[in-house]
Amino acid sequence: MLLEKRSDGSEGPCLHEMINRAVEFHGHLGPFLVLGVRMGLLARRELFPMEDGEMKAVARTGNVPSLSCLLDGIQVSTGCTMGKGKISAEPPGVPEAEFSVHGRRVTIRAKDGIIEEIRSWRDRYASLEEIARSIQERSDDELFDLKSTKKVK
Repeated sequence: MLLEKRSDGSEGPCLHEMINRAVEFHGHLGPFLVLGVRMGLLARRELFPMEDGEMKAVARTGNVPSLSCLLDGIQVSTGCTMGKGKISAEPPGVPEAEFSVHGRRVTIRAKDGIIEEIRSWRDRYASLEEIARSIQERSDDELFDLKSTKKVK
């Protein structure tokens, strides 16, 4: 896996490589897929899983596309897969996921303005791929609200 240098000096998985892997897995590039990749990478930075299999995810997307495309992005970027039993999808159909590692939790939710922009993509973008690339280039602060819960002893 390629690593890239972040603005804070740390290194992490290359976003472009991760999105390419997600497209191979999912079948096409779309905005909810990119949001899922970005959510998963943000969760990894917040929770610091040391080994594969430590992280679990609960996505509140439900299982109806296109919102459920978040699941594929999360699976690719975190390793939390359906086959490993490390990810589940629950109602109510919102762009949110809770990630956990050894009792530490973080909930990441796409901001309402981003979801509205995706739903009305034809007003500003020529294609879904174009809005997906736009989302890829934005900061986490522009895309997500984050709530962390510390481990209770």
